[in-house]
Amino acid sequence: MIVDADSPLLPRLAVETVKVEERPKTIDAPGEIAAEPARTISLLPPVAGHIVRMDVAPGTRVKRGQLLALIASGDMAQASSDEEKARAAFTLAGDQYERARHVVGAGGGAVKDLESARAAYAQARSELDRARDRLAALGRDGQAGTDAHAGSLVPLTAPIDGVIDTVSVAAGMNVTDPTAVMMTLLDTRMLWVTADLAEDQAPLVQAGMTAHATFPVLPGLQLSGALDGLRPSLQADTRRRTVHFEVTNPTGTLLPHLYAHVAIAVPQPPEITIPQTAILMNNDATTVFVEARPHVFRRRTVDIVYDDGTNSRVLSGLAAGDRVVTQGAVLLNDD
Repeated sequence: MIVDADSPLLPRLAVETVKVEERPKTIDAPGEIAAEPARTISLLPPVAGHIVRMDVAPGTRVKRGQLLALIASGDMAQASSDEEKARAAFTLAGDQYERARHVVGAGGGAVKDLESARAAYAQARSELDRARDRLAALGRDGQAGTDAHAGSLVPLTAPIDGVIDTVSVAAGMNVTDPTAVMMTLLDTRMLWVTADLAEDQAPLVQAGMTAHATFPVLPGLQLSGALDGLRPSLQADTRRRTVHFEVTNPTGTLLPHLYAHVAIAVPQPPEITIPQTAILMNNDATTVFVEARPHVFRRRTVDIVYDDGTNSRVLSGLAAGDRVVTQGAVLLNDD
């Protein structure tokens, strides 16, 4: 169809080059804030014994090395006693070795006595090292020595900076199960945003994709990040796959188990889009008018997908660089 340059129809036509866009597909999933497993520590009793002191409660912020609790332990008392005996024996063996060395050096003793003293000294050192290793395994540095009262006490200290989340024991209780958790410690300066993907969503998501999280109880807050990891299996009870990304929490506003809405942007191949105003129905065919050259238009059949909004995706019939009539196409249709 040719439109004369002086035709009153021409000014009523708008012609645009089709757009080639990369429009990510958004996957929505329920999620929550979670503590990082590497920053979540369950503290177990180092020894069986009696809790004589508790210095923390849920919500207490602690520093690495800070005392959390003291446990009076018979094992520690025995280990302390063994270390004291080994230290005394080592001191005595050292004195005897030095005495034998000086005597032999002065020509007044047998060499075999010196060798015997040297062997006794080496054995005493080995016993002292073993006793100190035992103290260290129970949570005590044996280098500095102990007094009689402290000899039975085992300190439980914080391995990292963080906040106490749960406490399941109290002063006065006995702890006998070495696998029973006394308390949990969280470092909440870095947290995870997790999302649970349905079975049909899981194959579309990969590590490195961008995700955004919003929180119903914190309006206006949006957190974004690249997905760090995907759980390698589905949850047996919900048939969902968990993904996560890391966020900072310098003010402590975010709390573990805080509910979140998570949107994941899944990249899609480039697509041609046209305004819906360019689309005309010709019998049962979906068509557009393409500008072949100035003032010359040809009808072309296209296969499209109607999306929300003002544009539609073109599956076939147009190529990048094609120019289509986006306004007034119906006038050409009636001509």
